[in-house]
Amino acid sequence: MAVTARISGNSSAGGAASTDVSQECSLSHRLAEIVLVGLRMDQKTQVDVAQEQFIEAKLRKAFDEVSYSFEKILGEVRGDSNLVLAKQAVNQLQISLNQFENLLKEGGSTVHSYDSIKYLYQEIEHPLSELRRYFMKEPSEILTDKAGVVYVNALKASFRRLMDIADEMDEGHSSIPKSAL
Repeated sequence: MAVTARISGNSSAGGAASTDVSQECSLSHRLAEIVLVGLRMDQKTQVDVAQEQFIEAKLRKAFDEVSYSFEKILGEVRGDSNLVLAKQAVNQLQISLNQFENLLKEGGSTVHSYDSIKYLYQEIEHPLSELRRYFMKEPSEILTDKAGVVYVNALKASFRRLMDIADEMDEGHSSIPKSAL
């Protein structure tokens, strides 16, 4: 957007040239403002979208190790796996919960922002702590391996619902899936 001016030696043309230059400058100034505002809006939109995608796309990643952890826990309860791996797996489930909670905080929410998430955290807390005690050979409500399977399956169901919520949030839906309620 170059501003061009023609100045004539004729005094009557000088007033017209001055008006032309003034109008061209004014028009160029307005166009520059429009372009700058458009660029700012485009940059803000790109930043907002990128931040939303970064936060939303990674909620499910908090649960990447959950399936493996449940395999190891069930293996130990059934006598097919190593106790050390089962202990680590229980700890990994807690790490996954902590990661999910931290990712929610990064997105401006908390576990308590959503009733269904808060409920699932409460539902997960007890069987997770009982499994931890059971594998540490501490007094626990889990008295037999069969009872351990029941606890694991209940815990697994709660984790599945929580992972469904994470999937739904990753897809950009603001509501919690009805199946999780």
